[in-house]
Amino acid sequence: MPDTTGTAAQKYAASLRLGLALSGGGSRAAAFHLGTLQGLRDVALLDDLDVISSVSGGSVFAGAWLAARSKGFDLDRFLSKMAQELEKGFVARSISMHAFKLLLPTYTRSNLLSETFDRTLMHGMCLSELPERPLLCINTSVMNTGQVGKFSRYGFSSTGMHAPGGTQGSSNPVIPLQDFPVALAATASAAFPVGLPPVYLSRGKHIPLGWGGAELAGHKRFALTDGGVLENLGVQTLLKSKRFSAWNLIISDAGRKEHPWNPGGPGNLLRGAVMGILSFPIIQRVAVMMNSKENRHMRLSAFGELERSWLVEELRGSHSPGLGDYLAGQSALPRRRMLFIRLSQTLRELLASIPRWRLHELVARSGQTLPSPLPPVSDLLQTAGINLDHAMEIHAAMGGDMRIEELNRFGTRFTALSRKDIEDLTAHARWQVHAMNALFND
Repeated sequence: MPDTTGTAAQKYAASLRLGLALSGGGSRAAAFHLGTLQGLRDVALLDDLDVISSVSGGSVFAGAWLAARSKGFDLDRFLSKMAQELEKGFVARSISMHAFKLLLPTYTRSNLLSETFDRTLMHGMCLSELPERPLLCINTSVMNTGQVGKFSRYGFSSTGMHAPGGTQGSSNPVIPLQDFPVALAATASAAFPVGLPPVYLSRGKHIPLGWGGAELAGHKRFALTDGGVLENLGVQTLLKSKRFSAWNLIISDAGRKEHPWNPGGPGNLLRGAVMGILSFPIIQRVAVMMNSKENRHMRLSAFGELERSWLVEELRGSHSPGLGDYLAGQSALPRRRMLFIRLSQTLRELLASIPRWRLHELVARSGQTLPSPLPPVSDLLQTAGINLDHAMEIHAAMGGDMRIEELNRFGTRFTALSRKDIEDLTAHARWQVHAMNALFND
């Protein structure tokens, strides 16, 4: 394990590692991430990955990919195998084959699904068998503390979990769990409240006696639920964690566009009543966790807005001594490189969202300045030598922006997807990798 304390941590984070964030979203996310991997291979970035941070469906996908690599499968074989399993679905197979195990007192639907993931995708792989590179971090939400829990080849770590008499330190201490199944860690990351009950770590078996300090001393079990409760992209780990930090990021976001919700109707009332009866304590705790997380986020956002407005004012003044102090306190690293691949993004939206500062940079490469008024963005990119032809070919072949609107209505469950839907979700991510790489990765 790398030294991740103090100055050593800063040097380690400064090594310009490339991180991939794989979001949640059930089987839909897994199919979308297939296209992200294909696209990264196309543009020669796949072998450059140093760190992977995954959530929920992204964790199932990442665990399956690394398990396939450990068995010597090449990428094409894995892509084909994963597509086949997505087409079969996981929920129906779990229930039909092994539902009788639910009669056991400590056995849950999450255990059932975990066994299916292990049987079809992970093949018995344990945390200690995960590779050093790319280093995988499987993110989950610890309901006891409201903090992110992280599974990796080193074991389990989370804010608030430290040895007796120890302190948190600059990086969370790791509890070694070498034999813990990758499939169960991925299920803990994907255990969406209500649909899937939490995965539990037991005191004495998984969490050593005394770990967690006085506040957690009486906790016999630690409930792990969907990582998306606290952060569904996996980006926070790459940005904030010292052990899993990366400077340059590729974000594969399989989150859907938001659609209006109609609170009426007997169906909604019935579902709400059943969910409330079955899972009220879980729902209550999740609501508190999400509220606390949002409050922390907004506090940081408010301070960030204060700093941003100050920075704009200082830049306009151009000779302010405060600006020099600000720059002196910043890292000397180059700007971050980031490719953002989104399920909710259409080609029209992608072209419209290119920031003006980037357009200035692109046209400047050909010795020109940004004209006013702006011509159509596609014409401007052509003038700047940006070739999106291959991206647009893939986009057109999968049905274009109209098909993207349809893909955004798919659910987040681990039920079966049609072959056509898998292919289109894959192509949707792939064309974006090509486009974003041409636009932002120079």
